Amino acid sequence: MPKFNRSVLLYNGNAGASTVDAVLGLAVPHLAQASKSLEIIQTDSPEEFEAACQNAATHADILFIAGGDGTVHLAVRALSTISNPAPIAILPSGTANDFARTLNIPLELNLAALELIEGEIKEIDTGKINGGSFLNFAGIGLIADASSNIDPLLKERYGKISYFMSALQSLRQATPFSVQLKIDEISYVEEAVLVLVMNGKSIGTHTFPLATIDPADGLLDLFIIQTSSLAAIREWFSLSQPEIATEELEHVTHYQGKSISIRTSEPLDVDTDGEIYLKTPLEIEVQPHSLKMLVPKKKESFF
Repeated sequence: MPKFNRSVLLYNGNAGASTVDAVLGLAVPHLAQASKSLEIIQTDSPEEFEAACQNAATHADILFIAGGDGTVHLAVRALSTISNPAPIAILPSGTANDFARTLNIPLELNLAALELIEGEIKEIDTGKINGGSFLNFAGIGLIADASSNIDPLLKERYGKISYFMSALQSLRQATPFSVQLKIDEISYVEEAVLVLVMNGKSIGTHTFPLATIDPADGLLDLFIIQTSSLAAIREWFSLSQPEIATEELEHVTHYQGKSISIRTSEPLDVDTDGEIYLKTPLEIEVQPHSLKMLVPKKKESFF
């Protein structure tokens, strides 16, 4: 018996022939078998994709979003304007697929479809930022510089390696800046080369399995890298060790909060889930359990 009455699969028609063929060839047979009705929608622009999400979310049981983090970001931004939208499920077919990694969704489309249709609905936090929304992270400094510096041709040719190449270039050019923070009404002043507000556990395919980072705990995790020194970079990558005690770090500062205000002396670009269209100052607020997502059933959950 089909699990869903009406499913909708949305994907970006500009993703490339190989990606589209993989989505249609590997995922669709499983989705069709699990659905009484499966509607497949191809869009050709961000605006068209957001409009399709908003329309489908009012009548579908489930929205399958095929794409990378930028496509998922568009879906979350579109659904944030709707009361009680349909749940979404990520079919990872981008470069980094960071939030899919957070949710333990397989990166192989065939396996992702199989595990998702046997999965369960979980309520996930999102972040509200200057009136918009993000799902995985919002950041300024190095992360925004690295996103801006990625060569599209290198990204197409080398995939996730292009993120590391751009990050190294940005590191060499990094200049610390002063940032004024207010976290749950407590004020701080910090020097930073990177300020990162995280809801998910993965950035640029690098996973941070810290117990404090939970996309359903009603809190956002804020990390500050103070300098681009080798010691600071070592500490940053040490966060991939689950047993690390963040309060013992010397070059990386960690806060948690529900409401975060960020001010800089000059407007800086803001990277939200890999998309750059905002600038500081920022007003960020967690939206607890605001998004329903279909996730694989796992013995060990991220919750």
